Amino acid sequence: MSETRAQFSVLKQTADPAAQEQMAAEARAAIAGGGLELDKLKFTRAVLDETMRLYPPAFLIARAAAGPDIVAGRPVRKNDVVLISPWLLHRHEKLWQDPAAFIPQRFLPPAPPPDRFAYLPFGVGPRICIGAHFALVEATLALAEIIGTFRVTLLDKAPVMPVGIVTTQPDRSPMFSISPR
Repeated sequence: MSETRAQFSVLKQTADPAAQEQMAAEARAAIAGGGLELDKLKFTRAVLDETMRLYPPAFLIARAAAGPDIVAGRPVRKNDVVLISPWLLHRHEKLWQDPAAFIPQRFLPPAPPPDRFAYLPFGVGPRICIGAHFALVEATLALAEIIGTFRVTLLDKAPVMPVGIVTTQPDRSPMFSISPR
């Protein structure tokens, strides 16, 4: 399957009615206490984590080497610029089973958590995005509210291709149909 078709396949899977129903049911259960309870939105969070694995916010991370080192058998001098691509890392066949597939369950127990350096949508270490936790909480609550209230159906037939500018962005806005639940 071509890369374009694989990416479109992933986009179609994210609009999967069964996954939406599971998120909607989870949202209804989380609201039962009078407001959305974040700790009850495990599947919704897994959908976000899997989406960020496939479409990381930053497609490229640049760092200057603090000192000389050897990386993958190649010498690195102090101040050399080292580029890390979460886009490629998150799709690496040695790190992820079926890496092109959209599988939110890989972020749910009993699956083991990903290796610390295999999944880094917000970077890692002392320069990790300071807003990562806030962004994940906000996105989880917003997605639960949206999918708990509406059904979302992808109308576009043409693939939406990611474009790396500063952040990963779609090449255009896809068309969706949104209807009340």
